Amino acid sequence: MRPKPDAAFGWSDVLMLGIIVVWGLNFSLIKIALREMSPEGFNGVRLVLTAVLFVLLLKISGQSFRVGRGDLWKLALIGIMGNAFYQVLFIGGLNRTTASNTSFILSISPVIVALLSGVFRIERIHWAAWLGIFISMAGLYLVIAGNGGFRLSSEGFRGDLMILAGTFLWSIYTVFSKEFLERMSPLKFAAITVMFGALAYLPFSAGAMVRIPWSRISFKSWAVLVFSAVFSLVLGYLIWYNSVRRVGNARTAVYSNLTPVFTALFASIFLGESLGPRQIFGAAVILVGVYLTRAGYRYFIRVHGAA
Repeated sequence: MRPKPDAAFGWSDVLMLGIIVVWGLNFSLIKIALREMSPEGFNGVRLVLTAVLFVLLLKISGQSFRVGRGDLWKLALIGIMGNAFYQVLFIGGLNRTTASNTSFILSISPVIVALLSGVFRIERIHWAAWLGIFISMAGLYLVIAGNGGFRLSSEGFRGDLMILAGTFLWSIYTVFSKEFLERMSPLKFAAITVMFGALAYLPFSAGAMVRIPWSRISFKSWAVLVFSAVFSLVLGYLIWYNSVRRVGNARTAVYSNLTPVFTALFASIFLGESLGPRQIFGAAVILVGVYLTRAGYRYFIRVHGAA
């Protein structure tokens, strides 16, 4: 069952915009926390805390972890891909490259999600929605070019490649979530997949977690860790997958193109990165593309019919 193509803007859009702001802020805050904590230690504690919170929320909601036998291994597989392997690549890449580069590379996920959705016939993507995606990517190009272009330093090149690989895993996680979100709540889906991901991530992080100098970590870094777990992961996952269930993979994923705009803004505030006129213009172009992909394509359906 596909989302209705004439779904109007609503609360799911408002919440998605809100969580995109949170994610944009999250990149800069994590970079600050990593000055005191190792990447694996920080992310290990963050994922364990996230999994515990999801388990508590699921219990409070009265839902169970029970799923069909055929679904369990699929949920485990995509949970490990999207919450363990992705996190290994994400935190390792973010530690090696800039917050802005991380966000820029992650924002290509709408193109990957739309491509995978079409290849696996999960969603039919209207040609005007494709146009919106490419317009967003043109705006993304302007944002990147305004931040120093595509000249990747040798020091950050490995980090950029790790983020790119992680983007593919996140896109796969988003695409194949749609099947499960048609028969279970976003809370249940997130709780199960994050739990599998957190367990699979422990071998990568257990040693670093043990070596954390707990008494020497500042309150600021602990606050960042809690903020990142509660708002970026728990609340973010719930809002993201509620949107996937309501409006579909591609039109949810296109909001990722807005993340670099807010990342650049917060990076200029907290990390001293500059935001030039070309980036501001690129942000406006991204907004046009987001609108066309999310809702503007309905005009073409009404006038020209489905395509």
